[in-house]
Amino acid sequence: MRIGMIMLILLAVPLQACSAEHDEAPSSPPSSPVASVAVSTEPPVTPPPAVPGELARYEFDGAFTTSSHGGKKPEAGIGYGVKAACVGAGNATFNVSGDGAARIVEFTFPCDGVAILNGLGTLPPGSSIQVDAVDVQEVSSAWAVVAPLDALH
Repeated sequence: MRIGMIMLILLAVPLQACSAEHDEAPSSPPSSPVASVAVSTEPPVTPPPAVPGELARYEFDGAFTTSSHGGKKPEAGIGYGVKAACVGAGNATFNVSGDGAARIVEFTFPCDGVAILNGLGTLPPGSSIQVDAVDVQEVSSAWAVVAPLDALH
């Protein structure tokens, strides 16, 4: 039995030596850590200048909100639309409403900096139109404009 144990020990020693040889770190020098810099990759969202026939506008720059209802009223026979964009995490939801806060449309879109255009069709002539954000909690900046569809293209 002693001879069997001695042989087992002799066999184990070379295995341990081989195993230790492979556990060593590579001989190349360690690389220096790369400094991380926080840089926003979000594209800027710049609202368009005043649009001919504009009925309402909403702008949010992350800290301040500007909402205007141009004083203009929808005209009969004209197709209207809402154009909007935002940047930030997730999505934004806007609501376009008329007199008495009657909802015309509510829409949600991704905040990827790409402007979207939704047709609203004809609106009740002479009504007051407004556009408001329903959900912009994770948004850095956003805007929406309601105007004649032809002027938003």
